Amino acid sequence: MSVDAVLFDLGGVVCRFRPERRLAGLADACRVPAERVEEVLFSSGFDHLCDLGEASQDDILLRVRDGLGFTGDLRLLQDLWCRAFEPDPEVLALVDRVRPRRTGLFTDNGPLLLDALPRAFPEVAGRFDALAFTCVLGRTKPDPEAFSAALALMGADAGSTLFVDDSARNVEAAGELGIRAVRFTDAAALAGQLDAILGE
Repeated sequence: MSVDAVLFDLGGVVCRFRPERRLAGLADACRVPAERVEEVLFSSGFDHLCDLGEASQDDILLRVRDGLGFTGDLRLLQDLWCRAFEPDPEVLALVDRVRPRRTGLFTDNGPLLLDALPRAFPEVAGRFDALAFTCVLGRTKPDPEAFSAALALMGADAGSTLFVDDSARNVEAAGELGIRAVRFTDAAALAGQLDAILGE
């Protein structure tokens, strides 16, 4: 079956993921050790709740203010959050190459990044027909329901969709649902994979 839609992961595929930059930025802004930021926001499980859509932007801002002493506004918090992501121009060029097929960004992320993406990374947001963030879908990868919701958002069928992710577990989960999936290692390898699959 031909591929009509392509879903790309964000962190580790479309963007290089640099969580240490986010930790450092938040630590500096709050004047606390990075380990404290990690404890309050990430190892506590709070970030996972954000990814599931169980915490709003206001909830996150309150958590950072109460737990870390943050005194900035929501926009500053978004900017600090976005420091973890660095768009990869080579991968973005490959997103362009799959057109005119529909493209979607399928990512485990919360409302801060979803709201900030068009402003912070217009070169990323503008390339996708759908932003399938798990905070909207209500499930995270590799939950089959997350994939089903992402496909529904795209208006795509599993059998005609290609999924690109750097996580072997997510790629395996997609394959079990009948989605053609490839594991991302680098842009050069992905270019070859896209040529082989989309050229069929």
